[in-house]
Amino acid sequence: CSISWSVSKSVRSSSHSSDSSSSSSPGAAERAYEDELSDYTRAYAKSGGSDFQTFQADLAKLARQHGITNWEEYLGTYTAIGAGLRAANVSEAGLLAYEQNLAGGDQRKADAIQKGYHSGG
Repeated sequence: CSISWSVSKSVRSSSHSSDSSSSSSPGAAERAYEDELSDYTRAYAKSGGSDFQTFQADLAKLARQHGITNWEEYLGTYTAIGAGLRAANVSEAGLLAYEQNLAGGDQRKADAIQKGYHSGG
């Protein structure tokens, strides 16, 4: 299975928005990563994927391609997963399965998955 992920590096910064120290809104790289991760999660869930090791390996690969070095601790990862699960119309029971397998007992990660699932993106 060869999936090609491409990211446009020619992001123009014509309106130089100042980077605030609060990380309330992700930068362009993080946003692109989250959008692509959400799309990937939706496709994975719709295909009936249930091999969480493969899913996590693909997450790591996707994160690397976007320059995200610590995806396991980046809560945007889990919010994007939740949004992808919602887009795939995954049931609450399915959501809990992803949550248990991916959050590893970390309540912050579980909450981020729930937030992505229930927020609409």
